[in-house]
Amino acid sequence: MSGQDKSHRIQIIAAVIGLVGALGAAVITNWHNLFPKEITKSQNFGPEKVSCTGSGQVCSNRFAIDVTTRGFLKVQYVVPPTHCGPIKIHFYLDGERVTSTDTLGWRGASGQFSRLPLTSGKIDLGPVSSGNHSISLEAEGKAAGCNRGQLNSWLGNLQVWTSVLDK
Repeated sequence: MSGQDKSHRIQIIAAVIGLVGALGAAVITNWHNLFPKEITKSQNFGPEKVSCTGSGQVCSNRFAIDVTTRGFLKVQYVVPPTHCGPIKIHFYLDGERVTSTDTLGWRGASGQFSRLPLTSGKIDLGPVSSGNHSISLEAEGKAAGCNRGQLNSWLGNLQVWTSVLDK
């Protein structure tokens, strides 16, 4: 191989290394634009009064919200200060029942009810497909406190965590 061929190869190798370095620097500099960071966003919904029709303990009307997520979806129901009887919450995602709480208490409850939780705790509904989703809550009362055998109304009060792209 002649000296001129070696010199030409060295120039090509140097050009390729320079190009790779420049491309690497461009990718690193623009990484946040090429691959935006996903962050978790928290939102509060309610309290909103839900009136129940019919008779019995299961409320025929639901508290419903729509959310958008990139896959991460957690929820938490918090018993509002105005509740005066025990309640269970049934969670629905896109119309399908996915989970229910144990019996939740109310502030100022006495006896066995004073030990009941006042929140569902964080409930993981994901991962879900990226996009819009409907979350609805259905309440089921229990005869105690101010509930005399029929749930007349309750308050929808929900905290939701979703994933979004960091801008």
